[in-house]
Amino acid sequence: MTRQKMLTRATPYLFILPCAILVFIVLLYPVSAGIVKSLYNENLLIPAPVKFVGVQNFGALFSDPLFLGALHRSIVWTLVILVFEMIFGMFFALFLNANIYCKKLLRCLILIPWVIPNAISGIIWKWFLNESYGFLNYLLRSMRFIEHNLPWLSNNELAAISVVCIIIWKNIPFVTITLLAGLQSISPDLYEAARVDGAGFLTTFFRITMPMISSIILITGILTSIWNFNQLDIIQVVTRGGPGVATLSMPIFIYRLFMESFQTSYASSAAVVMMIIMTIPTVIYVRKLLKR
Repeated sequence: MTRQKMLTRATPYLFILPCAILVFIVLLYPVSAGIVKSLYNENLLIPAPVKFVGVQNFGALFSDPLFLGALHRSIVWTLVILVFEMIFGMFFALFLNANIYCKKLLRCLILIPWVIPNAISGIIWKWFLNESYGFLNYLLRSMRFIEHNLPWLSNNELAAISVVCIIIWKNIPFVTITLLAGLQSISPDLYEAARVDGAGFLTTFFRITMPMISSIILITGILTSIWNFNQLDIIQVVTRGGPGVATLSMPIFIYRLFMESFQTSYASSAAVVMMIIMTIPTVIYVRKLLKR
């Protein structure tokens, strides 16, 4: 092989080399370092020699009620949020795809919750749900639905419901826009032919709409599930995992271990478990993209 041919073959790899190095530095190295650290007993508050303990941290995790509770909570929340955000997202997508007045304006307005940063959204909702001066309690009292202020963020059940609702509110715009894009790719001739044959709304929805955008629904559901399982900002700002452990999710559990207890190895082992769980929908997502 001549030098010129070797240079021609190597040129594309030279172009992607800077990006590959950046990916290694930003992604692969931290992940690898976390996996290695999870096999040791490092604790920044204990001035003791760091020793290799193998999978001992993982054994301790699965006997830790806090970890098991956080894992169960994150999985249940992710499934609940997925169901409601897909239902509301589909409803708004169908609404915005219809011939309505100010359709373009409404499509812009529905994006507002999505473009607001998570931390800012958390602050807004924390004020809105405040027990003493929150607008929600004021509104409910004005409408005579309640007589006394409700402790939205200090009651275990209400805090969990509040956090789930906030995340649903945050994700609905993304789901709506992606499903709307799928709806607009369906030819109107299919609906016209269905109406000529006497098909109603439900028939056309389940026989035409759903099959035509099923791949988009799947990809959207996988993406939002990954984001919801990894949700940290909103929960940390609104409840910080409280009251007690009522809103303690996996990311908050790991954050507490690493940033408050300084149990770096134990936190890394929890992060590795979380990464393994997230690998499942990620593999499905990548395989779906490759098929397309």
